[in-house]
Amino acid sequence: MPDPRPELPDALRRFASYHKDELGHSPLTAEGYRADLEGLLSEAGELRWESLDPAKLRRKLAQRVRDGGAASTVARKVAALKSFGKLARREGWLGSDPARGISIPKKASRLVEVVGADAIEAAIASEAALEHAAVAPQDKARHLRARVLLELLWGSGLRLAETVGLDWSAVDLRQASVRVTGKGGKERVVPLTDPAVRALERWKAIGSGSGPAFPGRHGRIGRTTLEKEIARALGRSDGGPDWPHALRHSFATHLLDGGADLVSVKELLGHSGLAATQVYTHVSVERLKKAYRQAHPRA
Repeated sequence: MPDPRPELPDALRRFASYHKDELGHSPLTAEGYRADLEGLLSEAGELRWESLDPAKLRRKLAQRVRDGGAASTVARKVAALKSFGKLARREGWLGSDPARGISIPKKASRLVEVVGADAIEAAIASEAALEHAAVAPQDKARHLRARVLLELLWGSGLRLAETVGLDWSAVDLRQASVRVTGKGGKERVVPLTDPAVRALERWKAIGSGSGPAFPGRHGRIGRTTLEKEIARALGRSDGGPDWPHALRHSFATHLLDGGADLVSVKELLGHSGLAATQVYTHVSVERLKKAYRQAHPRA
């Protein structure tokens, strides 16, 4: 008797629609859930319903942790699996939870990673020099794009998903601002620095000037491509922090260090409440303590 269920790739596309249409997640978030689950299932075997074997998936995730995989990455994949299991049982595709017996690993508690302003300025200057020295147009464009990304992530505090999803229609170079859609579909307008405006003007001039601000082979630049570009530009090709997010942390911390009030930083970051922003006050206090201990003769 033929299997009445859809092919698993079709079910995964339905899963993305479920997150977007029923749960109200942004298209990028919905696609992220689908991609995380597809990646996990691909590692465990072919994209077939038989791949949803709890024991096999548990072993695969445990191996990922033993190999040093980030707890946040593993947790995201487990969350996607649990969410898909809920939909699959509702639709009658599965009779049991494919995530049974699989727990979400706890994230390690640590201070927010902050990149020093001097290091970021040096990275921007380096990309400008590399662009100037490059001969091939694609190399020039790559280094210009890296500069624009650094300016946006550090200068305006954009999230990775917000940067990937940015369209030219949301960029107002005359008003030096950008409109982004954050978590929960919440829109906010964020100022652009003067260097960011100048870099964006040049970036727009060599592209179409419409559609995605950062196009890629599949419509938009991929998250992984963006992450690797930022790590390269910062000279940090290690498997350490999420460097695009570290620049967002740096944006917030440098604003607070410069005297900005917490409520303003909260609005610029697009946080729904102050609790999420207050972590940066801790970072700033730690930085001040470090400077104090290094500089004060009695410390």
